[in-house]
Amino acid sequence: MNYESYLDLMKGSFTIIILAICSIFALKIVIEKYIVFQGIKEKNINGFSLRVRQSLKDGGTDKGLAALDAESIKWLWFTIKSPLTSVYRYVLQHAHYEKGDLVQGSYTRLDKELAKLERGLVLLATLGAVSPFIGLFGTVVGIIRAFSALSVNEAASYTNVMSGIAEALVSTAAGILVAIPAVMFYNYFIKQIKLSLPMLEESVQETVILVLENKQPVKQ
Repeated sequence: MNYESYLDLMKGSFTIIILAICSIFALKIVIEKYIVFQGIKEKNINGFSLRVRQSLKDGGTDKGLAALDAESIKWLWFTIKSPLTSVYRYVLQHAHYEKGDLVQGSYTRLDKELAKLERGLVLLATLGAVSPFIGLFGTVVGIIRAFSALSVNEAASYTNVMSGIAEALVSTAAGILVAIPAVMFYNYFIKQIKLSLPMLEESVQETVILVLENKQPVKQ
């Protein structure tokens, strides 16, 4: 198939267009999440937690809150806020709570931050799941076109048959090419959340204990 025929195929197959849109959405989600997930890397979480806790030890809750406002994680040319920022802020602003209430509230806040991390991953998983079926639909349409061309006794029918078969094969390949990376990155992101959860919970526990040990009135 020459270049012009390939362009005709791309223009004529709406399933290819749909899969191209799906791939753009998937790529957007992957890039955004990969940047955000730098905030739950072990070295970034440990460094962030140590700096905030040191500020808390040095100057109490007021200095700890000030440190939170100034803290961010640098990755390449991006500035990323740690998901622990809002959790620590909650702990410091509610240091007057009883231990049980403070721990429960901090875990609730942590769950909300994890839910934010997971936002968009459902769409990524959906794109990975439906793309092969969209490609399969394009395959069926291409085969139908090929058989329709076979029923026409014309010199041009050979070209139409080849075009239909090519459309079917390209649709199948496009569906797979969209699905595989989407599923792989979805599994990667979910695994990162699960692996980081114990570390995040431990950091919150240590901060709660430190705040309770250094209880001071907080400026609201």
